[in-house]
Amino acid sequence: MRVFTNILILVAGVVGSGVAAAFTVTVIAEAGGMGSCFEESCGYAALFMAFPLTWFIMFSFVLMAMLIWRRKPRRDL
Repeated sequence: MRVFTNILILVAGVVGSGVAAAFTVTVIAEAGGMGSCFEESCGYAALFMAFPLTWFIMFSFVLMAMLIWRRKPRRDL
C-alpha cells in the first residue's frame, strides 16, 4: 500500500509541478521576461528553454519535500 501511495504522490508531483511551471513560464513570457522578442519568438524560448528548466527545478522541490515528509524519526531504545 505504501508503494502505491508513493507512486500516486510522484504522479501528482509531476503533474502539479508541470502545470505550475507552464503557468509560471507563460506569465513570464507574456510579460517580456524572456528577453527581446524578435518576430514573436519568445514563445519558443519559453517552450524549449525555460519550461523544462522550471519544471525540473519545481519537481526537485517536490522530491525534496517528499523525502523530508516521509522520513521516519530515529528510535533510540
